[in-house]
Amino acid sequence: MNALAVRRPLAASLVTALAAGAFVLGTDAARAESLGALEVTPGNGTDATGIALTTAAPCPEPATNLIVSVKGTGFPAEGQIVVSNSPIATYAASQTGGIVVPLTQTMRDYASTAGFTTLTGRYDFTLTCRPAFGSATYGDFSAPIWFTSDTTYQSTAPVTRTSTTLAVAPAAPVVEGTAVKLTATVAPATAAGTVRFLDGATPIGAPVPVTGGTATLTTSALTAATHGLKAEFVPADPAAVTGSASAALSYTVKIKAPVVTAAAKVTGTTKVGSAVTCAVGFNGASTVGYSWLRDGAVIAGVTGRTKALIPADHAHKIACRAQGTNTTGSAVSTSPAAVIGLGPAVKNTVRPTISGAHRTGRAETARPGTWTPAATTYTYVWSRDGRAIRGATRAAYTPTTADRGHKLTVTVTARRAGYANGTATSGWVRVG
Repeated sequence: MNALAVRRPLAASLVTALAAGAFVLGTDAARAESLGALEVTPGNGTDATGIALTTAAPCPEPATNLIVSVKGTGFPAEGQIVVSNSPIATYAASQTGGIVVPLTQTMRDYASTAGFTTLTGRYDFTLTCRPAFGSATYGDFSAPIWFTSDTTYQSTAPVTRTSTTLAVAPAAPVVEGTAVKLTATVAPATAAGTVRFLDGATPIGAPVPVTGGTATLTTSALTAATHGLKAEFVPADPAAVTGSASAALSYTVKIKAPVVTAAAKVTGTTKVGSAVTCAVGFNGASTVGYSWLRDGAVIAGVTGRTKALIPADHAHKIACRAQGTNTTGSAVSTSPAAVIGLGPAVKNTVRPTISGAHRTGRAETARPGTWTPAATTYTYVWSRDGRAIRGATRAAYTPTTADRGHKLTVTVTARRAGYANGTATSGWVRVG
């Protein structure tokens, strides 16, 4: 007879108690400690496979008997007895001195007895060392198996495959400095571990523990660029669950819109004939454009940083407007207006001259000379010996007998709009 199938007869009273379901694993005088593991043979099988359990060591004295129960989905919470109170001597010993206990029924049979049909998840066998009678126990050997389908089991914990997804808020594009929240969702939610958030291959901050299936990180350090954001789940127990990574998420961060760091102002000499410059400061501007205003209206065609002040600007209010721009936006600054004064007096570079016969009754003609900037109009005053001659205010003058023997000169006043008047006096001529 096969030694694994040997059973010693049970006392009639014990059989009756077990049949009535009255047997209880008590704790009186018990040593309810773990004695080690059970080896499940075969390690992989089906719901119809015959299973043998082998203890890692003998039961401690004074144990003479054993009981085996199973717990898990479908079985009673306190467990279902699958080997009733049996003498240890009934069973064969392993090479290491353990006890080899073959189960007389399959897991499908035990499920049917318990009244359910689907085997799923983890089931734990417990072999309890005990005396033949009474409720004392002397420790347990235990082993789990896992049904990965309704019909197949394995004695090693199955590795749970995880998946990780990444969400980022707010939606892109955003500007530099925005607080960006990265949320990784790990399934199943019971998977323990941490999430590494990555920008390409570069970590963002430190790994974040997963709580309830999620891990979050907020950063304001993303630079202006298009980023490839990703979340990687690193399991706490790689033998129990797999790692996983989200798909890379393209996320665009734009540079900040320009800001004005120094308000626009008109610098330089605010007089006709001079040039003024628009001084302004921007942070983040890739280009700066300029316009000029006269009495609040934009001057067409004047777009440089520097503007030459022309006669049309005289006595008007001139201001500049600067606009800093980048790919995100722009900022505008308009200067206070400056009232434009007269330019300097036009300057004589070649003195006026008098031409003619220099005799009484013969006309003399004044030539205005040369001026810079060029004058547009001239006025004349003739003088005799340095004294203005009444009524002699034209470019031509005919000397009278009062002029004979005296010195004639002409003073020219040069005028140009927007500039102060300039004056110059010719050399003298004596009238004969």
